[in-house]
Amino acid sequence: MKLGLALSGGGVRAAAFHLGLLRRLAAEDLFESVSQISTVSGGSLIIGALFGVTGNRWPTSDEYRTVTYPALKQLLTTTDLFDFKAIGLSGILRFNYRLLHDRAGILAEVLRTRWKVTLRLADLPDTPNWWINTTCLETGKNWRFSKREMGDWSFGRHYNPPFLVADAIAASAAVPYAIGALKIQLPEAGWYRTDPATRAPIAAIHTMPSVHLWDGGAYENLGLEPLYKPRQGLIDCDFLICSDASAPLGPTRSGQHIRNILAGRLASPRLFDIAADQIRALRSRMLVNAIEGGQLRASLVRMGNSTRDIDIKSGRTRDSGDYDFYLSDERVASAIGTPTHLKALTPSDFDLISRHGFEAADGTLTAHAGDQFQKNFLWTSQ
Repeated sequence: MKLGLALSGGGVRAAAFHLGLLRRLAAEDLFESVSQISTVSGGSLIIGALFGVTGNRWPTSDEYRTVTYPALKQLLTTTDLFDFKAIGLSGILRFNYRLLHDRAGILAEVLRTRWKVTLRLADLPDTPNWWINTTCLETGKNWRFSKREMGDWSFGRHYNPPFLVADAIAASAAVPYAIGALKIQLPEAGWYRTDPATRAPIAAIHTMPSVHLWDGGAYENLGLEPLYKPRQGLIDCDFLICSDASAPLGPTRSGQHIRNILAGRLASPRLFDIAADQIRALRSRMLVNAIEGGQLRASLVRMGNSTRDIDIKSGRTRDSGDYDFYLSDERVASAIGTPTHLKALTPSDFDLISRHGFEAADGTLTAHAGDQFQKNFLWTSQ
């Protein structure tokens, strides 16, 4: 089985949730089956960090359980990415006016210096193939980076992207207004107009010298498009797991934009949040309908669903005492209530969110994809 993973945005909260889901896959020795990964924002952050701590390798299941996961927990609980603490007084003085117009560039630099994500796109392993999703302001399309490709079908595609992974991740996580677009200078030659359906090059073209890239979640926060299209089906994988760690639409807050930026919170204007929430709902519904209709071999793992929730929706029954081994509904609500930010989590918050990712994956996969995931696993502290 070739396994595809789509990991949503949601800041460090999403990163911890995805790590729990990955730990569930590693428990079943499925890391070796992953062939495609598509990420947005928080998903991009954690896969970049994973390659950083492994020396640019996709780990084995055993290595993830024993080495990679503990290393990433240490990173996410000790190192801020974007606030005053992460940048420091010397950084504030050094970045000065860039804090007003180039916060995405600063995020890329902090990723390189604090999270040690220093590799180039060309250095990524061939397997699994990793798609880093952003949104192109010039075209309004899903601009993607991978080892051997960048661009979108409207702008054109380039087959030798000369950029650092940290730049692509920063663009993927460049939440509108909170961080803002990343401007990149493009190579002059090597651009092609491509077939929208197949991505195959059709003719060489000339393009503009630069482009502005925003958060991939501005286009679609689940990262589905590189791995699944309704008429085409799954792309280069046999089974798709979509991990949705998006936050629910919160209460209206005004007049806190600058305060949110300085505190590392990724808060956008209300209208943008409403639009993004509706796009995610439509994509989720499309995916679920295709799964339930038998057209797609996939599973949607959602943050905020407790094991009891999943059992009720799937018609599964357990003894009431069995739920003592899982997070309670109140603890799950606490996990999804973690703000979307780029600051270090406390160890207890990390453990809560990551455990929730593990249990949500376990309950969903065994309930809805029993032909592939037949055995339940319980969370352990190690």
